[in-house]
Amino acid sequence: MHPLIVAAGALVTAAGGSIAAVLYPPLPRDLGGAPNLDSEAERVRIPVGRDELAAWVIPGHRDAVIVLFHGFGRTHHRAWRYATFLRRLGVHLVTVDFRSSRWRGRKPTTLGLHEREDARAVLDWVQRQPRFAGCRIGLFGESLGAAVALDLAAERGDVAAVVADCAFARAWQALEHACERCARLPRRPGATLLRSIGRAATGYDPGTFSPVDVVHALADRPVFFVHGAADNRVGDGQARLLWRAAGAKDPLWIVEGCGHTDAWRRHTRLYERRVTAFYACALFGEGAGLPPGELGATDTDTAAAPDAGELRAAR
Repeated sequence: MHPLIVAAGALVTAAGGSIAAVLYPPLPRDLGGAPNLDSEAERVRIPVGRDELAAWVIPGHRDAVIVLFHGFGRTHHRAWRYATFLRRLGVHLVTVDFRSSRWRGRKPTTLGLHEREDARAVLDWVQRQPRFAGCRIGLFGESLGAAVALDLAAERGDVAAVVADCAFARAWQALEHACERCARLPRRPGATLLRSIGRAATGYDPGTFSPVDVVHALADRPVFFVHGAADNRVGDGQARLLWRAAGAKDPLWIVEGCGHTDAWRRHTRLYERRVTAFYACALFGEGAGLPPGELGATDTDTAAAPDAGELRAAR
């Protein structure tokens, strides 16, 4: 048999397994050592079309709400590592399972289509709640959730600030990078085949979503970009593309030695201080926030900024 036919067959077989994992990835309860806050949170249902989302609310006492979006192949449990320190700011916290990350009636992951619909529904729900009236709105997302958060904020001028941890700039580039670095498939042919199979399975091309095309709308609002320098799923060049497209006026932290969404685990204290300082300034005008441009590996930029506990004690 001709070697090209053999190679094509191997690619189809590998991609078939990959597309199954892309559409319906495993959903580990990934707490990363953080406490499971399910028992402390209020569980609510948020309508999205004729469907609904499961969401969790941790009430705060200040006039700000942060909505947290998980990434690919994760659930709302992933948000608890961030909620554990963000709640000390006194903000309300809302997190959700995308419909592609639930067990019953699960939708396929689409890298944008369903997830953006879900995110819009969450923000609409937040704005209808009397308890959140007058609250400034912040978004936090990691990976796919970060890309969705950026797109949603660009679309909705009522979002005051965004933290984007390992967002992709263009879904097709993320697919190519993941094919090459994770699945060990030829970069472009592998991604092209995955996009074709995804389109056939869902009616939507999973390479279409492109937050970099809209983040110019965030040129007048603060964004904190975080990305692992050793990310083998979404190259850190995509964070730089997003940062430039948003006006190159924001803090950008390329975290040396860190893989995909690994910064909190590897640099917990520094991560929490920086994210806290960013939101304290962006949502409440407290502290100096973070300087624009690329941040270093040490705590000098937040040394003068109060952490969440100090802010709470000072009120």
